[in-house]
Amino acid sequence: MKIEMIHVSRRPPWPLWAVLIVLVWSALGSALVWLSAYFHRPVQLCLVKRLTGVPCPTCGFTRGALSLLGGHIAQAWLYNPLLYTVLALFSAVIAVRIIWGRSVSISLTSKERKAAWLVAGMLFFANWAYVIFYVG
Repeated sequence: MKIEMIHVSRRPPWPLWAVLIVLVWSALGSALVWLSAYFHRPVQLCLVKRLTGVPCPTCGFTRGALSLLGGHIAQAWLYNPLLYTVLALFSAVIAVRIIWGRSVSISLTSKERKAAWLVAGMLFFANWAYVIFYVG
């Protein structure tokens, strides 16, 4: 494994469609949360849970985001640990890129890449089990 910091442009090349998806999803989620508070009725945003009764791997994200907005970082992390850990790492990488114009480059051999995917899959399913049994 080879890890190095490389020079990159400070502005990440975000595709417009990805930015629009995030903005539209954020607007819809915000509107539903506002309507839920206004009418004093809970709104279930997760379609997977609504259809199957089983939480999806990202369940807890909206409640975590509301906790973050309220300044409760630990509570947000408890709603979906893997999701908020990845979000924190992503935010740190973007901040380093914007501030210093550097990015992390990780070179893996074929064997290391397979091991990394295996570990990522195990973390994904362990986190999903946590969400199912403890967050619901």
